[in-house]
Amino acid sequence: MRLTEAIRRYLIYLRAIGRSFRTFPTVQSILRLFLAWAETQEVTEIEQLTSDLLHAYQEELTFRVNHQGRPIMIATQLGHLGVLRGLGRYLVEQDFLITDPTKRLRLPRKPKTLPRIIPNVEEAIRLMETRVGQDLTPYRDQAILELLYSTGLRRGEIVNLNIGDLDLVGGYCWVREGKGKKDRVVPLGQMAIQAVQIYLDAVRPKLLQGQEDGALFLNRFGRRLSGPGIYEVVKKAVAAAKLSRKITPHALRHAAATHMLKNGAPLRHLQEFLGHASVETTQVYTQITIPELKAIHARYHPREQQKE
Repeated sequence: MRLTEAIRRYLIYLRAIGRSFRTFPTVQSILRLFLAWAETQEVTEIEQLTSDLLHAYQEELTFRVNHQGRPIMIATQLGHLGVLRGLGRYLVEQDFLITDPTKRLRLPRKPKTLPRIIPNVEEAIRLMETRVGQDLTPYRDQAILELLYSTGLRRGEIVNLNIGDLDLVGGYCWVREGKGKKDRVVPLGQMAIQAVQIYLDAVRPKLLQGQEDGALFLNRFGRRLSGPGIYEVVKKAVAAAKLSRKITPHALRHAAATHMLKNGAPLRHLQEFLGHASVETTQVYTQITIPELKAIHARYHPREQQKE
């Protein structure tokens, strides 16, 4: 089978299984770029797709530059290779190939980075104390903000919370199937407990419409609040608090971890708190404290004091 035909069928398959309309054009573009490169290597049939050929393409990606003349990021390289892996799996599943030539690809490790904007303690507190909207929404939104900052939960984890996942008396929250399909227990701060209790007592019953499914946070139609809905809550609060910097739900997660680390929280405990599979992932937060550590060193180290 010709490679162009295989890619055409794969794209039809992705459409059929409901690939997101937002990601489909990206997949299409990545496969077109690969096809163009394959033609320069005189590769036109799927039988010519070998591990060596794909390794050569991976090497080519490391030298590829963007429209600004800079090497493309590792995350972009991973995106290209991930699409090719999907194509390889499809060709084997459809019996077009006996073995998957993409299986032996060794993907580069994506560097762990933090958001460029992480609110400081003063900004976080100002955000928590901001009231937005009228009637019921301010109490619901405050509960969401307090939970985001208190627990460091991801936006999707907040969305998936059910009432039964909270123990407000004990001060705990169960995260069911977080990232990596792992469960974990996260402590709740007193301010978050108070905000959630007010929401549960006075607001949620009024938002309920129709059948009860146990979702913790509801929209105005009585259905589970979505990820974009959580984002809008934070966005409105940032505007109402008149904070000049763009703060997202994920930035509040990082703020919780960074502020706890600066106050002396052990890295190993933060790993459990954030639900990281490895402490190496959590170590990225230490880079935030380095400038502060340098200032402390200059202020308190005996040799630095002697210099004065």
